[in-house]
Amino acid sequence: MTPPESVEELAKLSIEELAQVEVTSVSKRAEPLASAPAALFVITQEEIRRSSATSLPEVLRNAPNLDVQRINARQYAISARGFNGYETANKLLAHIDGRSIYSTLAAQVFWELHNPILDDLQQIEVVSGPGGTLYGPNAVNGVINITSKSALDTIGGLARGHIGATDRNAGLRYGVALGNDGAGRIYANYFRRNGLPGGPAIDADDDYSGIQAGFRADFDAGRDRFTVQGDFFDTDTDLVKGDGEKGRNVLLRWGRTLSAESGFHVQAYYDQFQRDYLLVRDRLETFDVEAQFNAKVRNHTIIAGAGVRTTKDLFLNNLNPFRLTPNSERLWIVNGFLQDTWAIGPTLDLIAGVKLERSSFSGIEVLPNARIAWRPSKADFWWASISRAVRAPTRIDRDLNFLPLLATADDFKPEKLWAVEAGYRGQPTTRTQVSISLFFNHYDDLRTTELTAGALPIRLSNGLKGNSWGIEAWATHQLLPSWRLQFGIATLRKEFKFKENRVDLAKGESLGNDPQYRLMARSQIDLSPNVELDFGTRFVDGLKRPAVKGYVDADARLGWRITDQVELFVAGANLLHESRAESAYKNGGQLVERSVVAGTRVRF
Repeated sequence: MTPPESVEELAKLSIEELAQVEVTSVSKRAEPLASAPAALFVITQEEIRRSSATSLPEVLRNAPNLDVQRINARQYAISARGFNGYETANKLLAHIDGRSIYSTLAAQVFWELHNPILDDLQQIEVVSGPGGTLYGPNAVNGVINITSKSALDTIGGLARGHIGATDRNAGLRYGVALGNDGAGRIYANYFRRNGLPGGPAIDADDDYSGIQAGFRADFDAGRDRFTVQGDFFDTDTDLVKGDGEKGRNVLLRWGRTLSAESGFHVQAYYDQFQRDYLLVRDRLETFDVEAQFNAKVRNHTIIAGAGVRTTKDLFLNNLNPFRLTPNSERLWIVNGFLQDTWAIGPTLDLIAGVKLERSSFSGIEVLPNARIAWRPSKADFWWASISRAVRAPTRIDRDLNFLPLLATADDFKPEKLWAVEAGYRGQPTTRTQVSISLFFNHYDDLRTTELTAGALPIRLSNGLKGNSWGIEAWATHQLLPSWRLQFGIATLRKEFKFKENRVDLAKGESLGNDPQYRLMARSQIDLSPNVELDFGTRFVDGLKRPAVKGYVDADARLGWRITDQVELFVAGANLLHESRAESAYKNGGQLVERSVVAGTRVRF
């Protein structure tokens, strides 16, 4: 099914049509959501527009298979299937339009570096579970793919803004046609967020403001499609004068259709960012080239690809004695992958693939996966899989030192995962869509902090192993033509132990701080053709190490479309508490506050 081209078109989609929305994250090729053999949740453009979120990390709270913890006014920890925490959420890979936003410093995603105009996002696909075969190391517990709209779909102008006691934003985008086959747009997005009150950490002046701007051009000439896009950003924090983040990126993509069932694309991008905070400078430069080919040969659908990436980092710490040695290093990564979907019968597919990747920093990794997919009827889809994934060692893992207390650890090995999953996706009624998945993960070589032969210095090592398991389920029900409901649940149990003769001076800190279960419910009501009322609530179980109480909270949004061009809205987040703790991070965690904003969206 062709993706909907406008908000109005998407809003009219029935439950059956939503099941056929195209996704690309599971197989790296377009396929209907109903046939994607993985635990995949899609946040549609309509859900982004109608959410009360004012930033990209807040939008991700809509995915039941993600745990989102706000650290302070600018930082978030986001994870799937455990290991969450600002310094431990290192097993989730994230892409924006095919560009990795993962940092090699500590295998984290710095969400504060990404502030697009939310109206420009086409779709967010959240896969929980390993994705190493197609995405490589670090796609251990999940992959987030964020895609922005084609410039061909954003001709004309858009102005969007909101203001509240703690959150202000103003964005402007304008797009024009470029000949008969192309279009381009430019945009700028300014934001300012007030600091949050002290919580696990002392009250810090974490006011945060900045601007992100950029462009995108798309050309569709039938067989060939071209995209060129780029962004730059500049942010400021009030904590220390001069602190903040700067960055820029540019991406080129060329795709060609060879036949109805075959084609290829080539993509290259350059990305550079620098973070300055509290006498620390962290800079990363990335250049990446990849090519992918897909074809159908009889009853085999084959996807193959290869890529080269090089990164150069710089880490300068004048805050304390901890250092990276060397303080700057260039890494090279070469990879290739092959995956075949074999249609054994009209309702049964066997999927098998493997990725080989060699890093100049951590060596060679083999990342296989096998899946089976069975569609006994148009309304029912079953799948199961077994996969291997790894988290590659980072510069922090191997090169951080502070002698005589902490020594480097050149022998730190990749953290490993074997995952077994099974799931069902279907439509028990024409008004209901359901997805249920179960997973069992076996981890080995997880990070510990240990003495060297019983004495100083301490070193980072691989002394933990264990299992985690759980259920992820969500359902969408069209109660009335004008009223849609959504429910979600995610559970997580963990059982880890030390390997023989191993200890962890950090007491299992690398395992993260996760709730055992999360529940969510959302309601979208069209009170009239021009008035929308959206409400969402979530219950998140408490955290244990360190302890943070569980909470129930709610978000709401009331929108009034005065004309096809002008919309007014009022949105509130965290409405049930004036303030509450969400993270136990002692080096920067603040309390989350109630927030209400009023805004407008104008098209011209």
